[in-house]
Amino acid sequence: MKKNIINPLIFWGELLFCMLILLSCSSDDYLNVIPKNSTAVISVDLQELYNTSDDKQLDYLKDVLKLKDADASGLDFSTKAYVFETVDGNIGLVAKVDDEDNISNWIKKLEKAGYCKNLTTRKGFKFTSVKDTWILGFSSDALLVMGPILPIQQADMQRQMIKFLEQDDSKSIKGSPMFQKLDSLESSVSMVAQAAALPEKFVAPFTIGAPKDADASQIMIAAEFVKGEDGCVNIKGETYSLNEHINNAIKENKKTFRPIRGTYSASMPINASLGIFLNVDGKEFLKLLHSNNSIQALLAGMNTAIDMDNIIKSINGDMSIIIHSFNEGGNIPQMSAQLSNNAFLKDIGYWRESCLAGCKIIDWNKNSYYYTNGTFNYYFGVSDDMQFYSGGSPKYALESISKSQNAIPEYVQNKIRGKRLCLILNLETILGDGTDKASVMTSIKPLLGNIRTVIFSM
Repeated sequence: MKKNIINPLIFWGELLFCMLILLSCSSDDYLNVIPKNSTAVISVDLQELYNTSDDKQLDYLKDVLKLKDADASGLDFSTKAYVFETVDGNIGLVAKVDDEDNISNWIKKLEKAGYCKNLTTRKGFKFTSVKDTWILGFSSDALLVMGPILPIQQADMQRQMIKFLEQDDSKSIKGSPMFQKLDSLESSVSMVAQAAALPEKFVAPFTIGAPKDADASQIMIAAEFVKGEDGCVNIKGETYSLNEHINNAIKENKKTFRPIRGTYSASMPINASLGIFLNVDGKEFLKLLHSNNSIQALLAGMNTAIDMDNIIKSINGDMSIIIHSFNEGGNIPQMSAQLSNNAFLKDIGYWRESCLAGCKIIDWNKNSYYYTNGTFNYYFGVSDDMQFYSGGSPKYALESISKSQNAIPEYVQNKIRGKRLCLILNLETILGDGTDKASVMTSIKPLLGNIRTVIFSM
């Protein structure tokens, strides 16, 4: 598979920027553009988003689009727009054309604003480049944007887009199980995607519960996006598979995840990058982890230091994993869990004897220890009320079972309770303070508002 030439979060942000330009943007022939083998598809109900946006969002949208009247764009706001990912890793956006001449006139305005280059014609389709990273092409039926690409790749991309613009419904995603699933979702922004289409660091949580022989391309994620309060977007999702054997396993293994009580919902600091919350019987949960190739590899590495398998077997109740930062040094997980027993503490002596050269396990406090190899430290222990706590420093370890002094807001905590799996992502810390953050935040603002926190739950 082709590797994307820029960070996945950046190119999704840049694509959303293009959506703003295009979607200021009956017959469904325009859907023929979306290839049948797409790995991800997102639908955007333009009319509903427009109707539910506040005045500030609408003013921002009009300024970006350089339009006083959305109808002057030449695109049909009464139909949905779609974002898709191709099997070779390119991203596309398609919207229905209402008036081809109006599109040409509108793009000329965007040229003057510095967004686009001059229009050219090829095989009967008109093309321009957007921000030197995306190619925009349109016919009388559909407007298509694809990228991200380097300038040297523009001719090849145009050839690919011509094939998409020319294809009929036999090569289209219309009528496919993926599109039928997407069409059944009711949110103004919805998605169906293969787990393999996600950024690699986020794949593992969505593949827990699938059988060991399942490929990430066989595991599907269906999600509905809803704007929440004060900078949050809520994503309600489910995993499934079009393969009956895999789908049955996913359904059966979902029973392992029990309703979260919220024991550790206040332990996540507001500036942490990622929080994962669940409630499980550790013995059953460990079986699922061992069936997941990427997580099994991680456990194998951890088990060379401490017996993480036995710790997980002892869990019975709420559990959380907090990652403070994805930067080097901040990505040591802060893990907490309610335990049914602490029998694994009897094995600490054996763990010490089994340490590799240069590594050791040292007493810390009562029923608590830390593992070190000279550069890496991992603190862990069991509290008197039978809770496991751990982290990359004494502070993080102890805070894993206590309320953070600067915890995530109460309304975010409330979203965790009652769910069976919940992920909290802090976009501001994941993106950092550079141009990546500015690009993505600017791009998604007109669609979902000033989003800082993503809440994904199943």
